[in-house]
Amino acid sequence: MFYKQLHEKFFQLAENKSLLDNEITIKTRILKPAEAIGNPDRKDFPLLKGKEVLMEALFMKAKGHAYTDAPSEFSGPLRKIFDFQLDDSRGKALFIASLNAVMRHLYPDMATVHCKDNEPEECAEKMAEFIKTLKPNTFGLIGLQPAILDSMVKRLGAKNVSCIDRDEDNRGKIKYNVPIGWGDNEGMEKVFKKSDLVLATGSSAVNGSLVDILRFSKNYNKPIYFFGVTIAGIARLMELKSLCFKAT
Repeated sequence: MFYKQLHEKFFQLAENKSLLDNEITIKTRILKPAEAIGNPDRKDFPLLKGKEVLMEALFMKAKGHAYTDAPSEFSGPLRKIFDFQLDDSRGKALFIASLNAVMRHLYPDMATVHCKDNEPEECAEKMAEFIKTLKPNTFGLIGLQPAILDSMVKRLGAKNVSCIDRDEDNRGKIKYNVPIGWGDNEGMEKVFKKSDLVLATGSSAVNGSLVDILRFSKNYNKPIYFFGVTIAGIARLMELKSLCFKAT
């Protein structure tokens, strides 16, 4: 239902802005790690490990990025984007990257291009400071972003922070004194039960776990924020709370 509503809202927006009839071309290319994130001091970001890549959609002069582990490329008129099925990661990644580019074209104030070098570190600090103002006693992170996890542990203490991830290399590991749980529904539910506030990766929109995250947030009445550029366009269209302090 969520993706159906997203599809309808994006289509209506494009139609209302007369974009569908203009045969405007979308180009999506897969960015190399150095292009996507530069050369940060911290070397354990997912992009640098090669587990995920950033896809870049170009619409007019506007760029939109999206994380994915199922990269592909596309070039054609905007109307063709609405033919993609949103029941797999490939279709979602193409759709979401294109959505971000179109939203950036329509709303130049939006940040849809990933930050680089040590900006992810700076963003994590700003994110942690913002979250601290909300005064949670316990905090949950869905999707291991090392700089965010490190920053939150420094502020709340490892015993008050929980984290889950879908990278098998992280499963069962200890990061910044926090055990990394598996990112299935069982792990997700544990995070929501334990945490006063949950922060989730925007790439959940591509892998499909976004729907479950929103469901658990509602069921347990826990505030949910999303981080990263992937979810920028979705957050604006679907009125979700998102945090991204260094994207452009």
